[in-house]
Amino acid sequence: MTSTVLTLISSGAYVDQELSSEFGQLPPAFLPVGVARLYELQVARLAASGPVYLTIPESFTPQEHDLGRLAELGVHLLPVPEGLTIGDSIVYALNYIGPANHALRLLHGDTLTDEFPPGTTDQIAVHAEGDDYTWAVVNTDGGVITGLTEIEAGDGHDGSRPIVCGSFLFSNATLLIRAITRARGDFIKGLDLYNAERQLGAFEVSTWYDFGHLQTYYHSRRAVTTARAFNTLHIGKTFVRKASEDVAKMQAETHWLRAIPPGLQPYGARLLEEGHEASRYFYATEYQYAPTLSELYVFSSIGRPTWNKIMRSCGDFLSLCCANTDGQSGDSLLAELVIDKTVSRLERYARESGFDINAPTRLNGRALPSLVAIAEELVACVDLASGRQTTVMHGDFCFSNILYNSRTDRITVIDPRGYVRPGETSIFGDVRYDLAKMRHSVFGFYDHIIAGRYALDRPSSHEFSLAFDLGAGNVWLRNAFDELCVDGISAGGTVTQAITNALFLSMLPLHADRPDRQAAFIANSLRLYATLQDNCS
Repeated sequence: MTSTVLTLISSGAYVDQELSSEFGQLPPAFLPVGVARLYELQVARLAASGPVYLTIPESFTPQEHDLGRLAELGVHLLPVPEGLTIGDSIVYALNYIGPANHALRLLHGDTLTDEFPPGTTDQIAVHAEGDDYTWAVVNTDGGVITGLTEIEAGDGHDGSRPIVCGSFLFSNATLLIRAITRARGDFIKGLDLYNAERQLGAFEVSTWYDFGHLQTYYHSRRAVTTARAFNTLHIGKTFVRKASEDVAKMQAETHWLRAIPPGLQPYGARLLEEGHEASRYFYATEYQYAPTLSELYVFSSIGRPTWNKIMRSCGDFLSLCCANTDGQSGDSLLAELVIDKTVSRLERYARESGFDINAPTRLNGRALPSLVAIAEELVACVDLASGRQTTVMHGDFCFSNILYNSRTDRITVIDPRGYVRPGETSIFGDVRYDLAKMRHSVFGFYDHIIAGRYALDRPSSHEFSLAFDLGAGNVWLRNAFDELCVDGISAGGTVTQAITNALFLSMLPLHADRPDRQAAFIANSLRLYATLQDNCS
């Protein structure tokens, strides 16, 4: 028998109703986990040496970016008929592949582990703990499986029998096909029949991330979340603990969460503790078992009714912010947030990168001004004589800092700015800045860039082409955002557009570790500027 090992990720059915109401109709392997899809984590951990296949429902159409990403990872997509049992779906896939007695590594599409059974010996990965769902459990004798049983939710699991956690290794794929077929598509009974011919071993894994149910999804998502580079982030079961040597920044964020008025408190992450630790300052907030709007916008397929609720809650939050003022001039603070830093940061980027910010640019074949000329034009669009007073301002109201709880139909905001002037903590600012921050997710596709879901070409240093692979709901969501009006400020107005555009220029030096991302920000700023020109013509 050949030593070739096939790898099959079985994701041929859509997620259950609970997960579907949260993320839309997706196969489990396409669920979002931070700035990636689950299949990306699965393939990375599998590190397969042979061919990898991923089943999806026949009616599911992946986005172009996903097709490119799967090809880049060497994964072959295999659509399967819908309505099949798990066993029949696996048999269909293996018959299509033509295993020819190869060894097979099988991973359920909603499963992730840090360890996989090694070699080609027949083994089933098992874990000692599980939640109150329907599971398959194994009886073992000296590490050898003597039988498999399915227990129903509510029957209880005392841990005496390990749970089958969705990762398998079979020495003979053809024999597995025969066993499942004899079991009439019942996967667990098929495993029992296979076990009667080829003894299966129990491979105990210490970590098991189950994304198959709403509750287990959020627990697993929490467990695999990684920290951002500029701070230390520790996520526990009940808290998120953030620490940094930028003490002033941490204290400003903490002050905002503690000081916002009572009417806004339900929208802010609940502060649990704060304090010094050596040279760093930390604070902890209650962990929210909810997705960020970034995950929903980039990766989900939720429909218009859910997005309407999200937009309504965002509008409610911003309106409440505007109902609280300290009577100061909002125009002067907006000047410090946008006007003062855009050109200075652009000049800093030029010094650090060598990019000529005074040279003309091109985007998708269209001639455009230099970055300096664009920045000056954008600054001129910002109305600094509005007479607006300062109101409560989050200061970083982008999709990655907004969570949505579908059970309460309410957003929760995290990571507030907490200051305008360095060294001066304050909950106040200008709502136009918050609207622009939100727009830089909705129209600026900031979250798509962070997730790497864009196509960029750069024929020369100042010439770019940029494209995004956007979901079907993107157009009407942008229209809905443009219709948002908060305290007389239009989310689709020229001022909001100009500030959004300036944000992408001002953030260039902050991403010096990612020149590819800086190039995408430049191209995206050119795109937004061209759109603003077209809208004003």
